Amino acid sequence: MNRRQIVQAACAASLIRLPTVAMASSDPLPTGNALLEAYVRLSGSFDDRLIIWWMDGKQYAVINGKAKALFGMKVGMFHRFFRQPDGNFKIAFFELTYFTDIGTGELLRRFDNPYTGETNTVAQVRLGPEIRLLTQQGLSSPDNPMVQDYASSLGPARRSNEMLWIPTSVEALIKFPKPTAPEIALSIYTTVSGHSDAAFDTSKASVPCAFSFSNTQRWIPWMRMGDIPGHLMGVAAGKKMQQVSELPEDYMACAREVHSKYIADPVAALDKQTQKILNSES
Repeated sequence: MNRRQIVQAACAASLIRLPTVAMASSDPLPTGNALLEAYVRLSGSFDDRLIIWWMDGKQYAVINGKAKALFGMKVGMFHRFFRQPDGNFKIAFFELTYFTDIGTGELLRRFDNPYTGETNTVAQVRLGPEIRLLTQQGLSSPDNPMVQDYASSLGPARRSNEMLWIPTSVEALIKFPKPTAPEIALSIYTTVSGHSDAAFDTSKASVPCAFSFSNTQRWIPWMRMGDIPGHLMGVAAGKKMQQVSELPEDYMACAREVHSKYIADPVAALDKQTQKILNSES
């Protein structure tokens, strides 16, 4: 075999191997139950330990396509995950979210509204405790007649190098029984991310995870914006925690002032929902 034939043979061998290398580095993205389990391992846990979603961000007013930062947003979401016989997960859950001064980061009690010229009394946010059902399609609608036009999604996942991203969404319209109460339209988008290998490691119940969050909603009622056109946009990011002691002091200061009972013992605060889930399994 001469030099030219050797080179041609080497090139042909390389071409034959290339597809095999490309396929080995591009595993199929998870769907169905594999997607659900990867999501739970990242965002929650396969056992009933306390899982905290902590995020920090801002709320913006969006008018005529222009965004203006109004106040900070410190988010704490407290969960216990319980796997069900059908492979879905019931979650005992509550949320404590605080609006903060955009300059100092301290709890916002009064808001000088730049659009109305009024000073608004700020209402902080507590959701739950309640039980949520997580399936391959996302979070099921809460058992609450005030929640209407509900939709949720889980995935599709995205993978790049060693990282895995799984987006989720919740959209809903909340209608209060009082005829004069304003409707609240929610569009919430959260993406969890973590190491791809860890997300599929069946030897682990829970693995590290980061969050990115955005939402759009109508003006918050306490802002008293009237007929001013526009909406709010929230942007935040954070990570999963498993101990209250991991939460930043600025968040804890807000929680101790507004929701001291809940933050003192989140597991106890979820006891009623936890017992209801456990009793339904027996």
